[in-house]
Amino acid sequence: MSFSRRAVRRARRRAVRGAEQLASAAVTPFRGLRWEVRPPTRWPVALRAAIAFAVPLTIATAAGHQAWGLLCGTGAFTVLYGAGRPLRSRIRVLALVALGLIAGMSLGVLVSGNLLLSIGATAAVGAFATFLAHALRLGPPGAFFFVLIVGIGGYLPTRGLDPGSLVLATTTGALVAVPIALFDLLLDRLGPERAAVAAAGRAVDRFLATEPGDDEAEDLSTAATNAIHDAWTTLWDGGEPELLTDDQPPGAAVRVTDQDRRAELATDLIIHQQRYSQRLLPGHQPNPDLGGEPTAAPLGRPQLRRLIARALRWPTAALQAAVRVAAGIAAAGVTAGVLVGSSHMYWAMAAAALVLHTGMDRRATTIRSVERLVGTTLGIGLFLLGGFSESGPWMVVVTIVTLQGLVELCVVRNYTLAVVFMTPLALTIGTAGSGQAALAIAQDRLLDTGIGVLCGVLVPWLVGWRSSRGMLTAHLARAVAASAEVIALLGRGRHQEPAGLAAQRELALDLQELSALAGRAIRDEPERVTDLVPVRDATAWLGFTVLATASQEAPGEPLERVLPAEATARELATRIGRGDVPAEAEVRAVREIVGNRPPLG
Repeated sequence: MSFSRRAVRRARRRAVRGAEQLASAAVTPFRGLRWEVRPPTRWPVALRAAIAFAVPLTIATAAGHQAWGLLCGTGAFTVLYGAGRPLRSRIRVLALVALGLIAGMSLGVLVSGNLLLSIGATAAVGAFATFLAHALRLGPPGAFFFVLIVGIGGYLPTRGLDPGSLVLATTTGALVAVPIALFDLLLDRLGPERAAVAAAGRAVDRFLATEPGDDEAEDLSTAATNAIHDAWTTLWDGGEPELLTDDQPPGAAVRVTDQDRRAELATDLIIHQQRYSQRLLPGHQPNPDLGGEPTAAPLGRPQLRRLIARALRWPTAALQAAVRVAAGIAAAGVTAGVLVGSSHMYWAMAAAALVLHTGMDRRATTIRSVERLVGTTLGIGLFLLGGFSESGPWMVVVTIVTLQGLVELCVVRNYTLAVVFMTPLALTIGTAGSGQAALAIAQDRLLDTGIGVLCGVLVPWLVGWRSSRGMLTAHLARAVAASAEVIALLGRGRHQEPAGLAAQRELALDLQELSALAGRAIRDEPERVTDLVPVRDATAWLGFTVLATASQEAPGEPLERVLPAEATARELATRIGRGDVPAEAEVRAVREIVGNRPPLG
């Protein structure tokens, strides 16, 4: 078989770029280590996680059934989800996660004993969970634990454990974890809402602090927009927010309710949004059209079926991540289980899913893989030196609870350090009371992790290798089309009606997705998307201007001056969808009509 010179050069470039990213990633895990004392902002999550594992494990150990308590940990992972969400939303997330983990364990034990069927089931669950995590914006830890639980369910019955007991243990752990995950809301019911509004205020302050011509202005503007949107989403998740009113009867007793406090937060957020809108671009005086009293209404949160429908519009990051996760899990499972014959094949599949499920760019995926491998190696050393597997039952309890808390404290600040604690945690659970040799299981862990991260690194270079331009073009077309829809409703005075708010919400989501996708495309394939970057910048500013204008115009009052921009924007969206990318100036001209400002550049 012969290959063209062009194909050989292309393969060589891919190999060189991959080697460069791997070399860069090799030192990255240690750059995030900070030795100064700083407030441990993750301690509430870490404390809840430690308690969720401690309760069933302590009770089971006291009753002489420590193995049962260890198995309950498969359901206790529920506690890691929903942090930062308000009560109403968190309950829904926790219920969904608990049912998902129980279903995953049930599926795992159902296919246990059939190697290829176990690999296929784990890959399918990984793809489905990854898609839903992206589509529904589930947040960390995403799809990872669903993959892990299916793998555990397929492995343990082959070692003599009763399948029914495994499902019951997962259910017990989840039932214990759910109330513990809600505990912080007993202390401050509106804590998530306060934190989200405060974060939006800080993001706006950072944007307002930029000087005219500051290179960071666009990134800070995007961050402010995202923070404002996230704050509205958090308020909406807790219950439909309302603004403060002055209809309190004179002399009436003042009784501050949660609804009043939420109204205060909504009003504060409106002020942050107003401040952002008044300073839409650095280097210009505030637009008089954007200087009125705040009249914006919260945009609300899309229904679940709408979020799923959005993610199903090929191409999307959710679908691509799902495909890559399925490919990575299948490759790791076949390599570890079929070719190598590993006894802990699910470790390899979980490692592949871990580095792929977030949908990061190739360099970030490589960094995460190196972090995982380095942390695993150091963690194995800690496990062997500490002799955790040979300690008594109560020492096992203390070890597991402590390590689980340390993992959650470190996972955001430095992932390598978190894996250092995560590895002895997994190995202690796997060896406690089992009679397995610590060195043998540690060797399996290192081998399977190496297989998994290698598959995780390779998949983004093989699946969707040249997809960045097509995905970026599709997202540009969606953002411009969404802008045209809001412009049409704004020009007819319907921007504060339900249809208008829904259109603004769609535009805000499209801009968020465009921002994330563009950043990843530029990092993955800069040579293929360079010409799209100016158009992407112009599209982002167009969307921001449309949202800012719509948020400030009084309800029911048509803004007829923007109507000429509608037809032009729709034509541009159609052209972009066909692959005919317009010049940057054409998009800027639409923004000039909407914002009544001179175009940039």
